[in-house]
Amino acid sequence: MARRTTSTRSTTRSEVVLMSRTVFRSIAGISERELTSWEREDLIVPVRVDRARGRLEALYDREALRRVRVIRTLAEDLEVNIPGIGVILHLLDQMER
Repeated sequence: MARRTTSTRSTTRSEVVLMSRTVFRSIAGISERELTSWEREDLIVPVRVDRARGRLEALYDREALRRVRVIRTLAEDLEVNIPGIGVILHLLDQMER
């Protein structure tokens, strides 16, 4: 019987994975309008902006994805308004430090 070999390469939490704006929105299940609104309110910020094909491309990481999930829960399930979400996120950020 042949042994099955498995890849030793694994994705770890410490590995930085960057996503384009389009991929990020798709995974998060949000619209361009929502993302733009949340960025305007400084609830979400890209981790990096690179120049690709002559234009700027915002890149997001897993932490931004986690943050979007918190924002969506607060907005949709708990009906918290944007200023309230900002306060809650600020408090959560302070607790993590």
